[in-house]
Parts: sequence; C-alpha cells; structure tokens
Amino acid sequence: MPDPNVFHVERNDTTLLLVPRRNISSVAAENIQAELQTIVEILAGNDIRDVVVDLESVPHFGSEMLGALHVIWRRVRAGEGRMLLCNVSPVGREILQVAKFDALWPIHASRSEALAALS
Repeated sequence: MPDPNVFHVERNDTTLLLVPRRNISSVAAENIQAELQTIVEILAGNDIRDVVVDLESVPHFGSEMLGALHVIWRRVRAGEGRMLLCNVSPVGREILQVAKFDALWPIHASRSEALAALS
C-alpha cells in the first residue's frame, strides 16, 4: 500500500527537509490539512528554524501546492527562519513567478546547494 502522505519529512540539524511525493491535487483536502497541521506542529515544537522544499518529484503544481507552501512559509517566518526551494522544474519556476512567490522563496538548483545557502 503506498504511503498516503504527500510530504516526505526529514530533519537535517535545525533544518526541516520537505519532499513532496506527488501533487496535492490528488489528495483529499482533509488529508492535506491534517498533514500540514503536523508539519506546522513539528516547526512549532522543535528547534527547527529553516525549511528546504525539494520539488524534484512534482514538475508542475497548482494552487493547492502553492497554498500548502504558503502555510508552511508563514510558520517558518513566524519563527524568524527561512524557506528555500530546490529542484524546481522550468514549469514550476514559471508558476512561482506568475504567483510572485519566487520573490518570497529563494530557488536553488539542488538540495545540497539549498542546504549550503543556509549555512
């Protein structure tokens, strides 16, 4: 049975690494809300300061993913942390630019580059 979670979550010191496994549009709204709440609780309850979102597995995404990223970013910002994106496809970059989110979240070519930018 496949894992129902959209986000694979890893911890790297004080950074939370979120890796969407698929687009949110394929998941029921109540499931994604519960998953987002869990991520927000992880961010609120630990010494995690920054978040890196690796979008390699989702070459394109819509408003549901943008909304989820915005929820996570608001929590990170409240803790005075940073949220960075990596492995964003050309289509994904265009979506972020149209939504003006590329001005909020720095985009890096790779996960290692994003993690290095936080050092």
